[in-house]
Amino acid sequence: MLSFIRGSVLFHGVGYLLVECKDLGYKITLPEHVAHEFRGEVMLYLHEVAREDGRELFGFRSVAELELFWKLIGVSGVGPKSAQKIVFSDAVERVKAKIMEGDLGALTNVPGIGKKTAQKIILELKGALVEEPDAAGMDADAVEALVGLGYSRRDAEAALGGVDAQDTESRIRAALRRLSR
Repeated sequence: MLSFIRGSVLFHGVGYLLVECKDLGYKITLPEHVAHEFRGEVMLYLHEVAREDGRELFGFRSVAELELFWKLIGVSGVGPKSAQKIVFSDAVERVKAKIMEGDLGALTNVPGIGKKTAQKIILELKGALVEEPDAAGMDADAVEALVGLGYSRRDAEAALGGVDAQDTESRIRAALRRLSR
């Protein structure tokens, strides 16, 4: 499966680009207004769809766009073309915020997305788009200590979130106070 492509734009078509990469040409599906933004050398993240009648590559400018696309195609009734249109309807964070707020109008303004589909997207993704706590900023030793004491990893990370302590031991004590409430 192809994950990304780096190459030169050979041609802008209606809703696609032809990109040359190492003497091979790839047709990459993009909304028309986005496809014309690309010139010269490009780097796109890809999602490959295999069907009976062929394969199709959907292109994205960032991993964040690709991940939102994956969540959208996980909703029954939302195909890759519709999902890609939603992703490119606005900046990724604004699209996520609109879904989290339950903004039906923002979704139904996307061509091909009706009211029922928009409602289904909001219903299924509203909670799934909440950002996970930053595990990289989390004290891994403190998390492991709380997990070792029998707390779930999610509860441990939640209890440690926002704890302002200098050392691991102090963070564990503060988190235990929170967990005991």
